[in-house]
Amino acid sequence: MWFSSTNQEKYIGVDIGSHAIKVCHLAHGRKGLYLKNIGLANLPPSSIIHGVIKEPQVIANTLQSLISHLQIKTREIVFAISGYSVIIKKINLPVMSEKELSQSIQYEAQQHIPFDIKEVNLDFQILSPVKGDMDTMSVLLVAAKKETLSAYQEIIDLSGLEASIADVAAFALANAYENSHPLDAAPVALINLGAGQITLHILNQNGPIFTRDIFLGGRQLTEKIQSLWNLSFEEAEKIKLGKNRSPDQMDKIGPSVLSVVQNWTDEIKQVFDVLIASDPETKPTKIILSGGSSLMPGLTQLLSRGFQLPVELFNPFSQFRIDPEVFDPNYLQSVGPQLAIAFGLALRQKGTG
Repeated sequence: MWFSSTNQEKYIGVDIGSHAIKVCHLAHGRKGLYLKNIGLANLPPSSIIHGVIKEPQVIANTLQSLISHLQIKTREIVFAISGYSVIIKKINLPVMSEKELSQSIQYEAQQHIPFDIKEVNLDFQILSPVKGDMDTMSVLLVAAKKETLSAYQEIIDLSGLEASIADVAAFALANAYENSHPLDAAPVALINLGAGQITLHILNQNGPIFTRDIFLGGRQLTEKIQSLWNLSFEEAEKIKLGKNRSPDQMDKIGPSVLSVVQNWTDEIKQVFDVLIASDPETKPTKIILSGGSSLMPGLTQLLSRGFQLPVELFNPFSQFRIDPEVFDPNYLQSVGPQLAIAFGLALRQKGTG
């Protein structure tokens, strides 16, 4: 969104999360885009804390090693930011051209953005006329702190790569979903469950309805499991995801799982309730789940009961061009939810961000 992209035939999406770096490499062939490579590399828990980058060199080394391991030669990447340093607001303005809005966007942003306007990079997208008022249009306003963009840029520079596009994680998630799922008037809630953050993005055929980052995530449960058996973070993470879990462990972590998932559900329900109170037509009709923590056994069923809505696990590769001789479909099914944002980033091209 904030950097211009060059014309390229290969697209590298890099999602730097607090638990892992995810990379998705797409290439352009005679029949269009196809999956070239994917990869994941875990980060130490101390690398990113509460969304703040603490160890840029560690992250850069991990990213550099992952890119090298995947034998990716392309240097240009697309990355995403999220969290406290990004403000996304849907505002209503008098109908005007994109050129006119670009000239007045700083003034408009000052009315809606709680940051010093000199400390942010701004972007916007004109959505559609407001229902019942053809003289007013909806505009998606995005402000990102320059300090955060610079922190990610430092990581990319240290890893020997180049940033062609900086995007917002929620928009990349939507990009991934819309690539294979045409939208209609029914709102859909995309929920990416990360280690330290839940990204919620509600949208329909008219575009984004609401976006919020909630600072809860799978690390809550991992740390509870750590304390139950005095385990390392990595060992607790495996148990959380159902790997090498004994029947005794299953019984013991059950209450912790229910408590954490209830906390997530309550927070997201509050958002839904506020939206529905202001406009009943914004009520989501289903939830699409992604992110590393979405792979917890039984989670989709728990959330479906909690929200009283259908909940589906999102595999972004399910309808994408894949060579089954290169990629095991079962493996893609198992890692797909973790790579949703990276895939959405890799889909970005010149002029589409």
